Amino acid sequence: MAVGHTSVVLFRNSAVLTAVLLIGAYWVAKPWFVARSERWHRVITFVPMTAYIWAQGLVVVAAASFLPGRPLEAGLALIMIWGFHVGGGVREPTSFAFERLRGRLSWAAALQVTAMVYGTLGAVCLVRSLPVPGRYATAVFATCISVVLGIVGVTSLKVFSRVRKLATELDSRAQKVERCLERLSRSPIAERSQRRDAAEDAWDDLNRTLSNKVETGFHLYGTFVIPSEARKELEAVVQEAIANPGAPPSQEAAAQLGKLRSACSVKIDTLA
Repeated sequence: MAVGHTSVVLFRNSAVLTAVLLIGAYWVAKPWFVARSERWHRVITFVPMTAYIWAQGLVVVAAASFLPGRPLEAGLALIMIWGFHVGGGVREPTSFAFERLRGRLSWAAALQVTAMVYGTLGAVCLVRSLPVPGRYATAVFATCISVVLGIVGVTSLKVFSRVRKLATELDSRAQKVERCLERLSRSPIAERSQRRDAAEDAWDDLNRTLSNKVETGFHLYGTFVIPSEARKELEAVVQEAIANPGAPPSQEAAAQLGKLRSACSVKIDTLA
């Protein structure tokens, strides 16, 4: 019995230490990762997220090792995952924002749902640690399970529906900017003032959509559609294309908008 208990303690401590080391390794390696070429980014872009998921899994295993005898410690470990996610979580490098967008739309939503599940399970463990009379234990447990299932279902539907709606809006508004720039470049000089106004209005709509978070409407945490730096760079290119129709910035703007639409294409849902 003593040997078994010692093994559980060692495994739990090793899991927590490994999770901390993985997170620390990410922050140490981040500057090197950002400085790599586009090819490197595309080859190893999954590394930070894979390490983060492994760290989460190890914390969950450590939390499970506390059960059933120590639900308070298990609950605190699970809530720690939720707190880390809300506090910032793991952020991928800002480079190649449009190439990464398709993956960002997927993992941001998945991590949001996962963090909510762990946080809810942690809260349930905390409730289970409270002194509850035996005759109420079954009812309390059933209520906790119902709450977990309800929150998981509602959160999943809401988050993934938001992502599909966001992707649909991004595709529609990026297409509108593309068409406005094309019409502006082909229009006679006498009509360009009106065409410029239409292009600026279309960009304003797209810019507001790009300012949203992928997985949540709260601005205290979450993942922007593209980093602020990339959004400002796109704005500069589009404004230059509006000011100088048909010039090289017009082709550059069209290429960037095309990447944006391509990333959103697999998640378009006009009924979301």
